[in-house]
Amino acid sequence: MLRLQGVSHAYGDIVSLRDVSLDVVGGEILCLLGPSGCGKTTLLRIIAGLETEYEGVIAFHGEDIRPIPAHERGFGLMFQDFALFPHLSVADNIAYGLKRLGLKRKAIGNQVESLLARVGLADLDERDVASLSGGQQQRVALARSLAPNPRLLMLDEPLGSLDAQLRDQLALELRRIVKNTGLSAIYVTHDHREAYAVADRIAVMNMGSVKQHDKPRDLYRRPRCKFVARFLGMTNVYPNSDSRILNLLGVTQSWRSLAGSILIHPAGIKLSDDIDSSALSIDSIVESVVFRGGFIDVTVLTETDLRISFALADLSLSVGDKIRISVSRDAIIPLEESHV
Repeated sequence: MLRLQGVSHAYGDIVSLRDVSLDVVGGEILCLLGPSGCGKTTLLRIIAGLETEYEGVIAFHGEDIRPIPAHERGFGLMFQDFALFPHLSVADNIAYGLKRLGLKRKAIGNQVESLLARVGLADLDERDVASLSGGQQQRVALARSLAPNPRLLMLDEPLGSLDAQLRDQLALELRRIVKNTGLSAIYVTHDHREAYAVADRIAVMNMGSVKQHDKPRDLYRRPRCKFVARFLGMTNVYPNSDSRILNLLGVTQSWRSLAGSILIHPAGIKLSDDIDSSALSIDSIVESVVFRGGFIDVTVLTETDLRISFALADLSLSVGDKIRISVSRDAIIPLEESHV
């Protein structure tokens, strides 16, 4: 539905996007994930038509949209700060874009009523938006973006101003609402957990370029480069020149030549039960334990002074315990050089 080919952009001498090529399939949510300053918001603004100076091609259903002004593209945009009109009621905020389209009052009222029900605010139509909670304001902003039936919905850090617990809850609700509309959406965030919850596919960006794009589970299970692995919170990344990791894992020279770094994926680590003969058993000492509620984050030190971190449901471990961990062969992943 939407195709980006070789999109590049610079602010003077500062390059913000480098040869970005991506597709958005009809009905899917594509998440642009990355740290602040990586270029994801700039890319969103270019697609929306708010930034017009760029190289490359952006096509919507095969049509180059460069000549089309932002207000004629039929795209919906939702910002982090929601940008609601404080002097208008909930219903009037949602109706704003519909009035600009010249719709009749009855049609506007029916659309507003339907959207209020969809976002769970059916009884708040006459409320002042300033009196709403952050989560309620977020839903009003989403309903306003959905009101004109946009051809593409774009959301720029829509949960960024909310607290962590509310973000987790609303991420799931936001995905449900968007998927129920059948719209395609581009969702910008710096939080990988939020991206996992919302997206059908994730494009991880850094320094203006896409480092990897995959389905959430595939991205988590198989990061391709050191930057992606570390950005997703994986700390067991070692240079392929580190003899400690090579000797510990028994990595061959031929396999080593394929990688810039080596990842031991935390999902493939558990306490050894001496049953799985295909896994590696490693004697180690517990160096740190961090309680996370229903699980603990554990860091161990191996006999070769290698630190390995992972999560366990076993809450009984303590610093100084001698344990044996089991590492699945599939958890040993070669990483490409990411050049950043």
